[in-house]
Order: sequence, then structure tokens, then C-alpha cells
Amino acid sequence: MNIKTVTLLGADGKLGPAILHALLAADFTVTVLKRTSSKSPDNTYPSHVTVRRVSDDFTLDTLVPVLQGQDAVVVTIKGTQTGVQTKLARACVQAGVRRFIPADFGSCDSSSAWAQSLVPLFKHKTELRDVLMQLADESKAFSWTSLVCGHFFDWSPEFLHVWVRERRAETIDGGHAKWSASTLARIGEATARILLRPEETENRVVYVQSFLVSQVEVVRAYERATDSQWAVKDFESKRYEREEKAKADGGDREAVENLVWLLGTLDGNWEEKDGFAMKLLGLENENLDAVVRGVVEEHASKS
Repeated sequence: MNIKTVTLLGADGKLGPAILHALLAADFTVTVLKRTSSKSPDNTYPSHVTVRRVSDDFTLDTLVPVLQGQDAVVVTIKGTQTGVQTKLARACVQAGVRRFIPADFGSCDSSSAWAQSLVPLFKHKTELRDVLMQLADESKAFSWTSLVCGHFFDWSPEFLHVWVRERRAETIDGGHAKWSASTLARIGEATARILLRPEETENRVVYVQSFLVSQVEVVRAYERATDSQWAVKDFESKRYEREEKAKADGGDREAVENLVWLLGTLDGNWEEKDGFAMKLLGLENENLDAVVRGVVEEHASKS
């Protein structure tokens, strides 16, 4: 299998630009797919990127003609939009697309029973993965890969309970648990390498990281980068989980994000997974201090 043409849905989101950059750097021919109603302009991409628009309801009769001639489809829309992704995957089968990478990126392994019990999103992601497995069984020309990358380390420090300007952070159970995290650039790079190694990565979940760290190590890195001592508030995990789950069940969206933070910290060591794919994809860990300095500099430039 040789993949050359790739369609990307979600090029203007938080992760899409990094994946678009990595695909172009790897010399794939890229088409950006957009909804008809999308207000993002079509002329902000490199001139050799094609932009195609489809109806907002993603019907098969509009998707299939657009996807014909494409070798792969990568999706970076919200992971909650599993209905859209199911339509896309079925259209891929009909159009002859050979690889589908769903929006399974994120802090947690969606197959984790603990994650599914706390956050409904992960149950939906697993259901989508089941659909992809069924489609791959029914059509041998179709395959899929899910990329699980841990917390998006440089996207939003606040999501990781790190407040750069205030020089403070929050931790769980002393902050000693090890968890995998990835920069946006690493996720893009890993996506491209999956498509460069299609046989080795077909019909499986692969796990990558920029580094395996503890919250204590992250705080120390931020202290070095800011040349200051940070205030740290620690939470006991069982009580925190119980309290935030009650809020989430009541409709508190911030509490859902807090549960994802908890899960990604305590249930996110990818080096323990059979699908840990750093060596397979030819990737090496990044330098924590260098990444943290970049985050601090970015925040300073915005102040």
C-alpha cells in the first residue's frame, strides 16, 4: 500500500494546522475538506493545497465523489462528532479510500473502562472504533488507525492545570504518577508517519508521546523556565473524582475537562501499552525543558 493523496477534515481546529503542516512536510498531496457553512476562508493554505466543500449533513452522495482518488482521510474535528465520522468512514469504503484516521487523539485511551465510566465521550469513541473494525472486516481494501497521544502538552497549559502567568499549578496525589503527553507538532509528525508506514499501522491503535513525565517534573520545568518558585495545590484523587463526577453529571462542562485531566494523569502511561509505537514510527522523546520554555515564551509574547 502506497499512500500519496490525503484528505484532512478539521484543518482549522486546534490540532488540524499541525497535522496539515506535517503532511505537507512529508510530501503528501493534501485536500482540505470543509462544510459548506464553514466561514473559514479557503485561501489561507499553501497554494498546492486543494479545498473541497461538502454539504453540512455529509451525505454519501456528496462525500463519495469528493473522496474518490484519495488514499487516506484524516479527521481532526471534535471527537464527540462520531456520527459525522461514521458517515465519512462509510463514504471512504465506497470511494476506495484505503486508510481512515479518526479523531481519536486525546488525553485518554477511549477503550479504558475507567475513562468510559467517567466521561461519555470515550464510550462514543470506542463505538466508532467498533464501526471501523466492522468496515475493515467487510472490505479488505479499507483500513483504519487510531492515534492516542496523551494530553496535548503545548495547546493549553490551563487544561493541564498549569497557570503560567500566575506561577501556580495543581497536582493529583502528590504529582508523582507518570503520564504520556504530546506536543501538537509531535501529533502531526506521528500522523504523517502512520501514513508512511501503512502496512505496519493498519487496523490498530498506536500510542505515541513527546515524553513520559510526572506533574512534579512539569512544575520543576516551569520553575526553571520562569526562574521562580511556583505555588502548588494538591488534590486527593478519589475525593476529586467523586466531586467532579457529581458536577459533570449535573451538566458542568468544566468538571468534564477536570475528569479528563485526572484520567490523563493517572491512566495515561503509554509506555506500558502493547501498542506503544515510538520505535515503529521512528520517533524519539522531546526535551521537556525546551518545550516548556517555548510555552512560557509564547505566553510572554501575548501579555
